[in-house]
Amino acid sequence: MFVVNLRRVARQILAFLGILLLVYLFFNSRWYLERVYPIHHRDIITQYSLENDVDPFLVVAVIRVESRFHPQAVSAKGARGLMQVMPDTGQWIAGELGMGNFDPEMLYDPITNLRVGTWYLALLKREYGGDLALTLAAYNAGRGNVSKWIDEERWTGREEDIDCIPFPETREYVKKVLRLYDTYRKVYRGRWEA
Repeated sequence: MFVVNLRRVARQILAFLGILLLVYLFFNSRWYLERVYPIHHRDIITQYSLENDVDPFLVVAVIRVESRFHPQAVSAKGARGLMQVMPDTGQWIAGELGMGNFDPEMLYDPITNLRVGTWYLALLKREYGGDLALTLAAYNAGRGNVSKWIDEERWTGREEDIDCIPFPETREYVKKVLRLYDTYRKVYRGRWEA
């Protein structure tokens, strides 16, 4: 009787482990991950990533955190579109890019928003010597705040010290974008290169 029960328990354990394995394989399958971590506007992102020499996966991670790929998104502070560009920043960048007749409403257009937002992200990346933590903190909180934090030694600017970023929103923003950047690179490795 004891041997029969032991065999039944062993079969139940094996069946349970088999189900766990199937669940694990499903949730780590490329099919599933590409649905959880989609990429919209791929052609436009590719174009402006190449033009501005910025990793398209970084652009995608910024978009995912900023707007979740909603072109009509507006923040509480008035940032607009996919990459959540402020109207004044958009106006300045449009001037730098030689875009005539710029209107802040144009930031809702994915092409305009990605052109402006990717250019700005690339500018910050160059300014900060390619340091992604500094770049993303400046994208979120502004260059003035980042300079102030570093000057006042409130943050070292290093990725390992992200928890010292004085603005909680910016701290979480940098963490999320970096995490998603890594995730998108893993999910789409070898399947999308700009």
